[in-house]
Amino acid sequence: MKYLIIPIIIGLTLLGACKKNSDSAVPDTHGNFMVVDALPNGVQYDIRLDTIAFASNVGYKTVTGYKSYRAQKYNLIITPAGQPGVILYNNGIFLRNNRYYTAFLGGDSLKNPLLIITEDDLTPARGDSAKFRVIDLSQGFKPNRTPLGMDVLSGVGPIIFKGLAFPSQTAFAPLVGDSAYAIRFKYVDSSLTLRYHPLPTQKGKVYTLVTAGYPLDSARFNILTIQHN
Repeated sequence: MKYLIIPIIIGLTLLGACKKNSDSAVPDTHGNFMVVDALPNGVQYDIRLDTIAFASNVGYKTVTGYKSYRAQKYNLIITPAGQPGVILYNNGIFLRNNRYYTAFLGGDSLKNPLLIITEDDLTPARGDSAKFRVIDLSQGFKPNRTPLGMDVLSGVGPIIFKGLAFPSQTAFAPLVGDSAYAIRFKYVDSSLTLRYHPLPTQKGKVYTLVTAGYPLDSARFNILTIQHN
C-alpha cells in the first residue's frame, strides 16, 4: 500500500508546482493614462475607459494625473458631464505595459473640440538635463488668412521648435535642469513675441507645455505646464 501512496504524493506535488508556474507565467501588466483639458469652452466632461469611470466633471486646465490600468486595448469615451449618451469621442487606445499615455483635449478658434493622444517618453534626459515638448492647441491666422505658425525659443536663445501650427506636437528637447527659463512663443519668422512662459526645470524631469486659446490675443492665449514625473 505504501508503494501506491508515494507516487500519489509525488503527483500532487508536481501538480501544485505546475499550477504555481502557470500562475506566475501570466504577468500582471499595467499601462498608465491621463487626460489634460485644454479646451476653453466652459464645458465639463466625463471620461471612461470602456465602462470604467476614469474621471468626472473635467474642466478647462484640469490635469488628471496618471492612473494605472491593466495593459490592453480600451475605448476612450468622452461625454459632456452628466450626459453619458452624448458621445463626443469614442476612440480606441492601447495601454501597453509600463508605458505612459496622455489625451490632450483641445479645440479650434471656434471651440470645436479635437483630441491628441500621445505616448509619453518619460526616459530622463542625459546628465543634468530635463526635457520638454510643446502640444500646440491654439489656432490663429495671418492677415492673408493662412494659418499662423509659432516659433518657440528659450528667452533670446536659438529657436527650439520652429513654425508650429495648429494642431501639432513636437518631440522632446533637452534643457539644462535645475534652471528657470522664460520660454518665448513668437510669431513665426518675426520678432513679435506672443507670450513669455516661465518654466522652472529640475534635472531628470519631463515637461509638456500646452498652448490653448487664441495666440494673437494675450487675454485669450494660455499655456499650461504639465510635469510628467
